[in-house]
Amino acid sequence: MKIKIILLVFCLPLSLLAQVGGITAFSFVDVELSPRIEAMGGSGIAIVDGDVSLGQTTPSLLNAKMHNSLVFSFTDYFSDINLIGFSYARKWKEFGVFSIGLKAINYGEFEYNDAVGNNLGSFSAHDQVITFGLGKRLNEKFTLGVNLNMLNSQYETYNAFALSSNVSVTYFNPEKEFTSTLLFKNMGRQLIAYADTEESLPFDVQLGMSKKLKHLPFRYSLTFHHLNQFDIKSPYKLLSQTNIESGELEIKEETVAKTAFRHLIIGAELNPFRKSLFIRGGFNFQRRFDMSLSTYPAMVGFSWGIGFEVLKFRLDYSRAAYHLSGTPNNFSFATNLSTFGL
Repeated sequence: MKIKIILLVFCLPLSLLAQVGGITAFSFVDVELSPRIEAMGGSGIAIVDGDVSLGQTTPSLLNAKMHNSLVFSFTDYFSDINLIGFSYARKWKEFGVFSIGLKAINYGEFEYNDAVGNNLGSFSAHDQVITFGLGKRLNEKFTLGVNLNMLNSQYETYNAFALSSNVSVTYFNPEKEFTSTLLFKNMGRQLIAYADTEESLPFDVQLGMSKKLKHLPFRYSLTFHHLNQFDIKSPYKLLSQTNIESGELEIKEETVAKTAFRHLIIGAELNPFRKSLFIRGGFNFQRRFDMSLSTYPAMVGFSWGIGFEVLKFRLDYSRAAYHLSGTPNNFSFATNLSTFGL
């Protein structure tokens, strides 16, 4: 009975689905802090191990290996924007594995000017996400997870608040080292709006799978995101252009195959010699198609990272190419408090 009450509380935001259409708010909830996930293209919804940061987005990945684990993350984002966060998980009897996490984004200080340019001081802008998660093992191969996100946003005197939830189910076959996860992400509703207009949240349905090779210390993962919407190309992409030679307007149409590939994220992780060193890489098709320049695409869409264990700590670093002028750096260090007798 107790577990049913807890699940009911966590699932409450599911009955508060935002309106269809409009512009989504609280997009910062999708900003990834984990260097490991960022290095693998920005998605890690189908990896089962002791990395507690995986459960922040995908609660069905919470498992007993994460008991008493703690991770701190820091991201040197674009310009002067900084992100910090942490996650902690603990197994609690028959209820499952609980987790708590925090993500905070600071956009820095801005000049406050009036309509004619007179400086009236400065103001700040920041966002926060507090997450409570629960992962419950249903049987030997299936795990159900639910989390509750409290989203707060403060831009100068404008404030907004929302409740959202992620629900996921994970299938894990330890004999074949195969994992698959179905994730319903950002289901909820804005409770306090910036102004008078209520905005929807960035709802997303994802399907992910990963496979660890039997005779090689290598794992690959595939994630299909935004399955709830086929056409996800950016509304700011140029749809037409004038031919310089003929002067006629040319319509730039995207092929069905390219639109389909936008939904795919590819990630890989190599563990040489099966020791404490991890080398990671990934490719995000959506990021490549929307953020790169046709004349000079460079490495936009690609990401890479490295991780290693030192004594009782795990250190991770990643670098992801969002566009030519933006390549965020992610750092984290994690440990299990039980190794210190706590």
